[in-house]
Amino acid sequence: MSSMTNFTGNYRHGRNINLARGSGSTARSSQSILKDASAARLLREQTRKRERAAIKIQNFYRGRRDVELARKQMKARFLKEGTHQAPSKAVAMFIFAWGHSKIENEDMIPVLRESLEANGGFFQVDATLSKKLAGVLIGYINTGICGNNLKSADIRSSCLQLLRSCQIKIPLEYAVRAYSTLLRDLNDSNIINLLVDNLIMRLETESDRDYALKVFIEDLLSTPDMFLKLDNICRRRIINLYPWSSIISVLSNTPIIIFYNESDQDERAISLLANILYIWKWLFSESNRSMPVDFLRSISNVIRSISVSTSKKLARTMSSASATSNIASQFMIENISVLKERSVIELAFKPLMVSDKLDANDALTICAYFVSLVRIWPSQNSQIRYFLYLTPEYSLPLFFHALQSSRIYDVILRMDVSATTTSGASLWRPAATNDNYNKDVQEWEILGLFLDICWHWMIMTDDDEFFDESQYGLSISDVKELGIFLRNLSFLIICNEDPTTSSYRGRLLKIGNGGDNDIALSKSSGLTLNKIKSDAVGIMRQIFYRNTRRKFLSRDFWRLDDQIDIPAFTSQAVLDEDKMDQYFDQAMKDDSEDDSTVDEMDDESSGVSSTKSRRLLRNQMMLTPRIEILQRIPFILPFEARVEIFERSLDQDRQKIGLDRDYELRWRRHKAEIRRSHILEDAFNQLNSLRGELKSLIGITFVSDYGVEAGIDGGGITKEFLIGVCKEGFDPAFGLFLENDQNLLYPNPAATSSVQLQYFEFLGRIVGKALYQGILLEVSFANFFLSKWQVPNNTIFGGGFRNTFDDLWSLDPELYRGLIDLKKYKGDVETDFALNFTITDTQGRTVELVKNGAQIPVTSTNRLQYIHEVASFKLNKELYRQTSAFLSGMNDLLSPTWLVMFSPDEMQTLVGGAPIPIDLEDWKKHTVYGGFTEKDATIQYFWEVMEELSDSDVRAVLKFVTSVSRAPLQGFGSLKPYFTIRESGLMQDRLPTSSTCVNLLKLPRYESKELLKSKLMYSVLSGAGFDLS
Repeated sequence: MSSMTNFTGNYRHGRNINLARGSGSTARSSQSILKDASAARLLREQTRKRERAAIKIQNFYRGRRDVELARKQMKARFLKEGTHQAPSKAVAMFIFAWGHSKIENEDMIPVLRESLEANGGFFQVDATLSKKLAGVLIGYINTGICGNNLKSADIRSSCLQLLRSCQIKIPLEYAVRAYSTLLRDLNDSNIINLLVDNLIMRLETESDRDYALKVFIEDLLSTPDMFLKLDNICRRRIINLYPWSSIISVLSNTPIIIFYNESDQDERAISLLANILYIWKWLFSESNRSMPVDFLRSISNVIRSISVSTSKKLARTMSSASATSNIASQFMIENISVLKERSVIELAFKPLMVSDKLDANDALTICAYFVSLVRIWPSQNSQIRYFLYLTPEYSLPLFFHALQSSRIYDVILRMDVSATTTSGASLWRPAATNDNYNKDVQEWEILGLFLDICWHWMIMTDDDEFFDESQYGLSISDVKELGIFLRNLSFLIICNEDPTTSSYRGRLLKIGNGGDNDIALSKSSGLTLNKIKSDAVGIMRQIFYRNTRRKFLSRDFWRLDDQIDIPAFTSQAVLDEDKMDQYFDQAMKDDSEDDSTVDEMDDESSGVSSTKSRRLLRNQMMLTPRIEILQRIPFILPFEARVEIFERSLDQDRQKIGLDRDYELRWRRHKAEIRRSHILEDAFNQLNSLRGELKSLIGITFVSDYGVEAGIDGGGITKEFLIGVCKEGFDPAFGLFLENDQNLLYPNPAATSSVQLQYFEFLGRIVGKALYQGILLEVSFANFFLSKWQVPNNTIFGGGFRNTFDDLWSLDPELYRGLIDLKKYKGDVETDFALNFTITDTQGRTVELVKNGAQIPVTSTNRLQYIHEVASFKLNKELYRQTSAFLSGMNDLLSPTWLVMFSPDEMQTLVGGAPIPIDLEDWKKHTVYGGFTEKDATIQYFWEVMEELSDSDVRAVLKFVTSVSRAPLQGFGSLKPYFTIRESGLMQDRLPTSSTCVNLLKLPRYESKELLKSKLMYSVLSGAGFDLS
């Protein structure tokens, strides 16, 4: 019995204390004693807890028993005396006796009703008791109907009558919310119809009509599937309760609707959207429907009330094959889906179609509406985006007009980026406490969708359509203004490092977010700065490349050099580049140590390293703002500054690998004997295996028919060697390269053998070697091929640059014009052209452009796809292996990020010199004389003759001496070695000769200008060299 709980009242046990030092014969250790004491203490604590818990349980059940007994006694008293009590007392007795809405208490309802009718009704009952009574009755109705436990029509009628009477005394929003809960949970149509009667009566008796309308919209119309449960009479009564225009007015003036229960916010917002659209369809037949601006704003506001996470779930639900989910019911989906119907989308554009001029606020509203729709249907293939992409005549001007009227556009367009330094600014994430918060967020979302539409317009529009202002889209003036805006925007986002503020029209705008461009715009929008930057940069580059094909922008259009400290930018960019290369090299080293299988090659690349690790590595590289500018929007800096960065990067690379030290040069010089009759073959056999080691100096010894040629290679022989290799390798007769109509070179699509691909790789290294050493080459490449050099799209980093349709003009102008004719053809394309999705390659084989292309005819509907597939095949697929091999060889010598700074035209300038008129004064200033002085008559005659010659003849003289007809990239002062004129004797019948390897003109001391001119031009035009001396 000692172990049982003691309920006698004396539950404290005496402590057993042993004062003895030992226990008889055996002594215990102190640790054992402490352990036993702790165990005993724990046992006592557990016992006390059990005893306290037992007391609490007993008290609880005793209290419940007492309350239940009191409720039963009160019920008996109420049934006996309730009809004789005052209304307030009768209601209080009823509420206490009712308890927890038990069905067995329903016999009290008729008694309460009889009591109130006999004693003056609810006029004597205060609001607090009325609210409690309404809660009791609503809970009973909900439980009773669901369980089918209402015993009689009298009890049901009494309950609803009581509810109708007491609802006058309670706040409107409480009553409507209670009815909303009942309508959501009940399925008994008879009860629902009676509840609607009560609900309408309560709304109609509210003196504040505006307040009643707000409650009606937010608390009743947000009831899930409400109209699905009502019969037509009840639906009509609710729909006609308030004017449609009043409902739309309230919604259009509520940017974000906040519902009373935060946990139900998204469900309520989706339900409100579905119910509003249901009413719209109910009120207006399909032929009479319209979408005024206020209606569009209302829909937009409701959609914006849905959180981003729920919007994504709703988007997946709306796009999935199964039409039901825990996000939206079938009823909701059916009604919301009306927004993506083509006829409804066109209704939204109707204000723009019927009016040439649209108010700026209306334009913003229409744009915001489509932004909202895209939140529900975000897929690139959704009908919403598809319509916007295919109607640029409406969508582009609309969105651009709306954007122009926005604050962010005005601020960024006029912003002096130098005021923000390189930390940048983005006007991003407006403060939620800002009065213009919702409008600011909306403007950013409109900008995001506009950039998406504009990007697709740029891709789908050919150059003829782009420059033809009678066509659709943006005018050239609009494109220019947009270009400036995108330039500033991209620069600010890239440089978005430090939070600052800027004042605009008397208010402070938050600028910057600490550099995290992946932070969402707001809780109601998932838009990020990186997404905006990606589209903005893409559009800028499209405009830039169109300008390279057809000039319409001024030379300094993009440049920000007047607002950027160019020298400081240049110095820091070189350091950043070096750090990034170190990171790249270390990461590649670590990767190769971790995985010995990374050398497996892509089948298509034919020897080009395009492993998964390299593709992933590009995304891991830490880009500073300066490097990102140079890689994404380099054209905002002057060409000369970028050339300086390129040259300094080369110098730094030479220092890193030791090429700036004499002892390194001696032992790392790679020697080769080259037969003049087989320059390319010998060079390939002896130097191709060097790969990246080709950066080092090479010692070339030429072998002619008469044996080894004497001479020390101080750089001039290497130059002659590289020019000779290029002359053979890029000669169309050799078969690796072909010429287009402008005599510009591009890879031969038929050159696909393994040996030919190795030669492509070697020629890439030779061009890289020339660029690395600053040697100009007399080769000119086609624009589309130069575009493929644009790193980071280069294959060394992954997918490779893909030319677009308009690049086809520099490959095959005839095919380009033919496809343009097909695009614009007004007749029956399928019958008149009889084409399918196949093409014949350069080897005469028929290739399917798409799967089963031979069975797919080209029609008016799919001809755009056909045109782009043909262009992609000719420009990308057919030349993939050749281009990849060439770029792989070039990247052995040049960092994959060095060439990204230059456009195709600028790249050609790097390779072959500046395509500008030759500056004779600069040439004369940097000329060295041997045996002459600049005041000698012969020298005076020479420069006078040069001033008289045409530009083509001047270039011919320059090529005669230097092997290149273009001026050095950074002027004649950068020519290594300097242009030199050396005396070659007094014989008047002797011809001038040259040594192109050292830029040397050997000129006899002629006695007249006329003789000098005739002899010089004879040598130049006949190609005279050492043999005619």
